[in-house]
Amino acid sequence: MKAYLKEIKFSSDEYAKFYNLTEEVKKAVEKSGVGQGFIVVNTKHTTLSVVVQEISEPNLLKDILNFALSCTPTDRRAHQANKEDFSHPTCDYTHRCQDNPFCNEIDEDYNAASHIRSMLYGHPSVIIPIQDNKAVLGKYQEVAALEFDGRDGSGKNPIRKRTVQIWIYPIEEIVELK
Repeated sequence: MKAYLKEIKFSSDEYAKFYNLTEEVKKAVEKSGVGQGFIVVNTKHTTLSVVVQEISEPNLLKDILNFALSCTPTDRRAHQANKEDFSHPTCDYTHRCQDNPFCNEIDEDYNAASHIRSMLYGHPSVIIPIQDNKAVLGKYQEVAALEFDGRDGSGKNPIRKRTVQIWIYPIEEIVELK
C-alpha cells in the first residue's frame, strides 16, 4: 500500500495560538489523487496539539485559549507569566525544559503547563476520512494546530520551529454497513 506524506513547517512566535491547517490538508488530498481513504494529521511536538474545531470564528478561539490558560495555571517562573499583560493563574511546577536529557536547546523555560494543556485540550494526531478525493469535514469543522508553548525569541528562549505531518492513506473500497 502506498501512502502520501506532506510536512508543514512553521515558526511559532505566540505563546498560545491556533494555526489553521485546513487548506493545506485539502490541497494535499487533492494533490494525492486519493479518492477514498484516511488522512492522519500529526504533530511532532509535545506542546503543540492537533484539533478539529470551528477555527474561523475568532471569538470562539479566544474563549478556548482563555479557558485553557485559566484552567491550567502557568508556572510563575515561565517567560510568559512575567509579561505585564499576562493575567492568568500561576503556580509552581517541578519540570524545567533543561531537565530533559534529550534537550539540546538553550531553552531555560518552565513549560509543564504547556505539556498539560496539550494533553487536555488537543491530540497528537487526528484522523479524517476521504471520500471523492475530499476531506470529509462537517460544515463548521476545520483542522488546526493548537500551540501552547510558542516563543517570541526574547531572552534565551528561541522562536519555536514546528512540524505538522499530513499522512494520506488510500483504501480500496468502502463497504457501507446496513
